[in-house]
Amino acid sequence: MKNGISFFALALLLAGCATGPSLSELRGDVRSATFVQQGREPVQLGFGVVDTASFWATYGSGVSSQLGGGYVWRDLEQGGQADVDKRAPTAAEVMRWLYNKHPFVDQTSAALMPKLAALWGVPYDPAKLRVVDLRVVENQDGNFTAFAPTTDLVIVYSVHSLRLTERFTVGNALLAGVTFGTNTKNVTAELDLFYKAYKRDPASGGHKRVWLGGCGLHSMYMTTDFPFPEVVKSQEKAKQLWDEASVKTVELCAKHLGNLAESERKLAKQ
Repeated sequence: MKNGISFFALALLLAGCATGPSLSELRGDVRSATFVQQGREPVQLGFGVVDTASFWATYGSGVSSQLGGGYVWRDLEQGGQADVDKRAPTAAEVMRWLYNKHPFVDQTSAALMPKLAALWGVPYDPAKLRVVDLRVVENQDGNFTAFAPTTDLVIVYSVHSLRLTERFTVGNALLAGVTFGTNTKNVTAELDLFYKAYKRDPASGGHKRVWLGGCGLHSMYMTTDFPFPEVVKSQEKAKQLWDEASVKTVELCAKHLGNLAESERKLAKQ
């Protein structure tokens, strides 16, 4: 998936973060926090599997190995990837038009920020939320760079990627197999979001990332979908997808944060 971090990669990334200090240890000396929302739309907008080219770009190597390799399958895979890469700027433009300033990021941030505050044991005042319209809020060393906070902690909420992609069902998978990906794709929303925490470094006075969490909405959890050729021409159909995705994201990610809080409570009792 070229327009966002895959769920597999996201899982590996977050698993790596799980080896550091526990939240209980990290939040022990935290008394104040600044809450930051990264923009009012997803950082990245794009397409997943939406047509024949993107099908081969995503699944071509798997199809090739199952069918014994060969120049035909490799050519289809390479041609599909080349086509997807060529259309990437256009895909972002189409998605921005379809997104149409939807309040998705604001809605999910409003619902999840209080839970992030509770997880870190700090009070949350939505009136003091800072929205920064930046694609990047840290440097390569993990230091917060958006502005100079004065609090002990900075918590950043970011919808990293929102994609239109084929809704996964057994029926869709079978149809794609029979038609070698040439069937019309019924597409829906899929996304990844991150929450990051930066603590003040007494030596430098800056804030360094000490925690990274994340959550995603996979297409299989969506109930609404539309044929790709239809939805790319309709902001109304797209809005139905973003509306459902907002509700589902809050449900899933609130549950995820609740599970993290429960794990911390159990660790504290040991």
